[in-house]
Amino acid sequence: MKRFFKKIILLGLLFGCSILLFLIILVIIPVRNDDDFYLAAFHKKQEALVDKHHQKRPSVILLGGSNVAFGFNSKLIEEALHLPVINTGLHAGLGLKFMLDHTSEYLTEGDVLVIAPEYSHFFGSVAYGGGDCLVFLYHYAPRISKYFNARQFNIIINYIKDVFLNLIFPPKVETNDYKASGFNEYGDYAKHWTMPPIPYEQASPSDFKTINADFLDYYENTVAALRSRGIQVVIIPPSISETSYNIIEDRLTPLFSEFEKRNLAFAISPQASMYPDSLFFDTHYHLKYEGVLIRTNQLIELMKKRR
Repeated sequence: MKRFFKKIILLGLLFGCSILLFLIILVIIPVRNDDDFYLAAFHKKQEALVDKHHQKRPSVILLGGSNVAFGFNSKLIEEALHLPVINTGLHAGLGLKFMLDHTSEYLTEGDVLVIAPEYSHFFGSVAYGGGDCLVFLYHYAPRISKYFNARQFNIIINYIKDVFLNLIFPPKVETNDYKASGFNEYGDYAKHWTMPPIPYEQASPSDFKTINADFLDYYENTVAALRSRGIQVVIIPPSISETSYNIIEDRLTPLFSEFEKRNLAFAISPQASMYPDSLFFDTHYHLKYEGVLIRTNQLIELMKKRR
């Protein structure tokens, strides 16, 4: 009987290892072999932060998801403020928690951190990231998992489950032409600056149901800790199309009240970052170049007034 159970346990371990190996081949290797994969731009953004940290030079750091990646001309900001600028924006799927945890490690006294979080980060579990992005981060550098909490590991586990389900019931795959090579030396996604806009969908109220109070606490404490280190934290709204903002405005009003209570208020009104639909490239968060210039100049004026 004992031999029987030992065989069962051994078979279970072999099965588990086989699954793990399969997942590594299925999920990790495709990322590794595509040097121009959009998320691979994280490498260069990481290098820029490390270099800034080593030189201990005061800099302006732009932080957020793709609304930040697609939303600024950092060269103009650098020329106007006479400070180096690093745009760390990449993908909302990294999760605002990871963005804050990771970037905070490289900030020093005198830095200016401009946070432009996607509104969705404060609803449900979006702040903790998406499984595909978290798996990529772990592949890029396993030590990065030190920033992950139980919720983030749970997201990874659920993502793995979805990978298996998708083998049985393949989902409709949406593709885009985003590439790591589309980023310029400052970290701005600039490839689309000369491209015509693409039709896009507006925001859905279903994505903004329940405010994540636990993450709001975490966000509040993290921002307070950064400010206590001599880092100037400036929080601005994300860029968003006028139609999308009007669709979800009633869901955002309670969130803005929470920001006010917690010393997390935006430095400019949310309406100031609500732009005509015609200024967006391919999503209700991604500005085309005409919109990039407007938003960049808004930030420059804001920063000059705060000096």
